[in-house]
Amino acid sequence: SIWRLITNISGRGVGLDVVKRQIEKLNGSVTVSSQRGKGSKFTIKLPLTLAILPALMVKVGPEMFAIPLGSVLETMDITRQDINIVQHQEVTLLRGDVLPIIRLRNVLGVPTSEEDQKNIEAKTDEISIVICASGDKRAGFMVDELLGQQEIVIKSLGNLLGGLPGIMGATMRGDGSIALILDIPSFFQK
Repeated sequence: SIWRLITNISGRGVGLDVVKRQIEKLNGSVTVSSQRGKGSKFTIKLPLTLAILPALMVKVGPEMFAIPLGSVLETMDITRQDINIVQHQEVTLLRGDVLPIIRLRNVLGVPTSEEDQKNIEAKTDEISIVICASGDKRAGFMVDELLGQQEIVIKSLGNLLGGLPGIMGATMRGDGSIALILDIPSFFQK
């Protein structure tokens, strides 16, 4: 009967978008591969521990930031000539695909001193881009310097600073300085 058919197939996939969002909040990812007649395979990747995670340390102006490695696809250097404007958005080409560029300095409101401005203007050959993904979306985050990979301990910012856009927490570095941890999925929701 038609009722039996509906109950046998209904409900498939309901709520999976919620599961995906929650896993991405934990710096994890979900991939789905399907084959007709064979079914679907869901692969969920989560950090081993949610308190310690590997991150790419970057510098933007005088500030250091941590980008969770689970969001990083690759890094690359481009030149100013590689940047184009498409519909009021800076983009570059990555293996034939258009990649939006997000200037972290501007988005995070990092102040630019006169010395920083001179360095930016003088730096025409190498612009460091960290290519990140959230779900099926990708973007290149422009940074001033790549500092390398590091295991970091996530510390909450508490109620006072907890609502900062683009920031998921902070970590203390070996020298006692603080680096903010970027919440990469939140940049794709804007």
